[in-house]
Amino acid sequence: MRSIFHTHIGVPGELFTPEPREAEHLFRVFRARPGEKVLVMDGRGGRGEAEVVDKKQLRFLNLLPEIRQEIELDLYCAIPKKAKLDSLLPQLPGLGVRSLHPLLLEHSVATGENSARWELLLREGCKQSGNPRLPLLYPPVSLDEALEEIRRSGAALYYGSVTPADPGREVPGALRAWFVGPEGGFTALEEEKLLAAGGRPLKLGSWIMRLESAAVAGLAVLSRALPLLAAAFVLLGSGCGNESDITRHPLMLRAEQCRLEGEPVLAMRFYKRLLRQRPDSPKLRLKIATLCDEVLNDPLGALYHYNTYLSLAPDSPDAPAVEGYRLMARAKLLRELKRESLPKPPADTFDEQLKQITSLQEENRRLKTSLSEAQRRNDEMRRYVLSLKNYYERNAQQKQREDLYTVRSGDTLSGIAAMHGVSLRSLMLANGLTGSSLLRRGQVLKIPEQ
Repeated sequence: MRSIFHTHIGVPGELFTPEPREAEHLFRVFRARPGEKVLVMDGRGGRGEAEVVDKKQLRFLNLLPEIRQEIELDLYCAIPKKAKLDSLLPQLPGLGVRSLHPLLLEHSVATGENSARWELLLREGCKQSGNPRLPLLYPPVSLDEALEEIRRSGAALYYGSVTPADPGREVPGALRAWFVGPEGGFTALEEEKLLAAGGRPLKLGSWIMRLESAAVAGLAVLSRALPLLAAAFVLLGSGCGNESDITRHPLMLRAEQCRLEGEPVLAMRFYKRLLRQRPDSPKLRLKIATLCDEVLNDPLGALYHYNTYLSLAPDSPDAPAVEGYRLMARAKLLRELKRESLPKPPADTFDEQLKQITSLQEENRRLKTSLSEAQRRNDEMRRYVLSLKNYYERNAQQKQREDLYTVRSGDTLSGIAAMHGVSLRSLMLANGLTGSSLLRRGQVLKIPEQ
């Protein structure tokens, strides 16, 4: 269902005309037809269903219940450069952001402005996500001003930091503010101010993230319920764990679900993402090996991961069974290699083909040389023609200026004719004059050719 913004949600049966920008997208871009259903949002949480009446109007059908959000999120973010900002803003409505406050910090590289363009990007995010609440845009503020706003609102303050997060802390209340620094990070003084204001450092993984990635990842973590928040801290902060942990890892759960639903390629994608975090997990290696062996018909991949499993867990109770699987995968691979091996061409055929390739390469080099020489001569000819054209144009302009004469005070026809070396008769004929014609100052006369 298409989505548009409108200033208010009317009662069922009420006709309305969308604002020009929304009408442009709905009728000209998406080509909505009469009878088509449209989701209407007012940007303040209200929403309703409408249908297209004609190419100008819609009619409200019914009101939809308001969607409540358990956790309110305010984003205080240093402004990235334009391209990164364009990718960040449309994601904020889908993350449930209530308001956006641009931060001016010591390492900031862009100041930003509360422009209509930002609102357009946020609107697109609302339409894509279905969130009827448009995030409020505020003018840029300094860190001290932002901390004063947090003090008045009572929001729980979190900020991006390389300091490990404490998963045991509880979040007081459902209003949370997420502070994201610029690419250079917060300065030591800025981090001291955040800590003094009650801020909690939130570490999102083992590595330093880019500004736009940290903004989205932090919002995603803070938007979860409290028990999941602590779990997210552990998962994002540690990057390690025992074999019992890996079975409960989100990536493992997604992979297993895809495998059950008959999507082995997607399951392998999630397994490999987890493998980058846990390359030494025997259980994960065995999962990948059996997927390659039993479903994907990839004996080479199966053999590799069976071998890795046996090197990681040689004394495992499953090791004898895995050794049997490994031998069967090896036999299958050898069978396929033998069946798919290609016969070698006769030596004389190979030599002839090599000669043809060498001849074609030599001809190609000659053609390239000839083409370059032709291009060079063509460029010289074009320059010569252009110079001739300029020369004749200048001469024509000069000749045109010389063929006209503007009469000055005291001029006579005979004097003008003598001045230009033409006969009086030809001068009079060229200008339609007679012996009784009078000259006027400023009059333009044509000078005939000699």
